[in-house]
Amino acid sequence: MHELGLARSIAGIAEENAKGRRLKEVRVAIGPQACVERGALTFCWDLVTESTAISGVSLGFIDADNDTFVVREIEFMEEA
Repeated sequence: MHELGLARSIAGIAEENAKGRRLKEVRVAIGPQACVERGALTFCWDLVTESTAISGVSLGFIDADNDTFVVREIEFMEEA
């Protein structure tokens, strides 16, 4: 299940870009030929982020072309 490694990489990218700010959602663009199972990736995301600074952050998906797999957007919580 390579989705576990992908989830770890996405979490690392998200934490690095957060720079102390609270995250709301991370969106990943996935193409039909990327060989990534969205359900498995979501499951692994929940495991990887549990008990971390980004616990509870949603993982969203954007449809892409071909074999695309990239972290496309990181949404931050609004500051009060």
